[in-house]
Amino acid sequence: MNSRQTFIFNHFKTLITTYDGNLPFHYFFKKYCKFNTALGSKDRRILREIIYSIYRLGPSWKQIPIEELFLLPNTNDADELLKSFYVELEQLEMDITFEYPFSNYLISDLQSDEYYSSLQVQPLVWVRVNHSNALKFKEKYLSEIFEESNINEKYIAFGMKNNTVIQPDVFPIEVQDLSSQVVSSKIVVKDGMKVWDCCSGAGGKSLFISEMFKSAKLFVSDVRPTILENLKTRFKQNRLPVPKIATSDLNKKPEKINFSGEIIGRDSFDVIIADVPCSGSGTWGREPENLTFFNPEKIDEMVVRQVNIVKNTLRFLKHGGKLYYITCSVFEKENYGVLKELEDSGLVKVISAEMVYGYGKKADNLFIAELQAVNRY
Repeated sequence: MNSRQTFIFNHFKTLITTYDGNLPFHYFFKKYCKFNTALGSKDRRILREIIYSIYRLGPSWKQIPIEELFLLPNTNDADELLKSFYVELEQLEMDITFEYPFSNYLISDLQSDEYYSSLQVQPLVWVRVNHSNALKFKEKYLSEIFEESNINEKYIAFGMKNNTVIQPDVFPIEVQDLSSQVVSSKIVVKDGMKVWDCCSGAGGKSLFISEMFKSAKLFVSDVRPTILENLKTRFKQNRLPVPKIATSDLNKKPEKINFSGEIIGRDSFDVIIADVPCSGSGTWGREPENLTFFNPEKIDEMVVRQVNIVKNTLRFLKHGGKLYYITCSVFEKENYGVLKELEDSGLVKVISAEMVYGYGKKADNLFIAELQAVNRY
């Protein structure tokens, strides 16, 4: 190895032997780079690509010596960045069989070689663009666009090459996974309705709803105040009115919630969007470290939390109102299992439920169910 390859190898060895899965790898890596300032931007990209390539092998990588592991991403299919880095290093010929370690928990439709193979491929970066701006966007990013998909009469989604730098523009461009856009488009809101995005995160679905249904009265909440600050920033960047915001732990049982000074109690909302905390297993194409480090015992813990959140938010839904239950999970228990428990409780009627499969399009896999409140909790 030359000096640069040795430099990257030494960091690779440290990272691959110290990371334990307690944090998402991208957070762990960001902290690592903060204390290892000699790593330039290209070095960081190379290291990230090598390590993610290893994690895409599933747990089998742990049986391979570190020196050989480092060389495994050196293949004919590697991108140009890795090919230029591995120049003059040998390509190993190793027959490694990928085994998905959590097949027993999957929705039956996904127990297939096609799905397992999709986990070996990095999903695209998907952006949402208004149809009126699509031509300008295509002209600007022509060489970066791999796929495009029509979402509805207003939006089109573009699948971009990873590491694409998307510049701020005179028109709004939102990074949002294709399946998340499709799920957002399935949420029905009528003029003047009060809508609560109760686990909003940074607000991808809230932005979609706010732009699609401008007369809707939007409220958002999350248990994490820092991510709600991110949501505020995104709304301001898109020149949209910032919704009423609350920091709330819905795993508990609040009687009332303070949204930016407005106190909201029972029977207040026409629509609730509950994109609940979950295993994230539908997004593991982007976070392949979970193929090694995820603990399946967490699934039952998630299910308890998911059921609690839905039950506790239903109290704020008008009788006959709609709740959209959403996960980015491909595990049966977190999706149809939760719906069965909710239906058995007599609180809701399931109107519809489906997986939105993105794996054939280099996108995430999400679940959405439309529930109608029929009883109080």
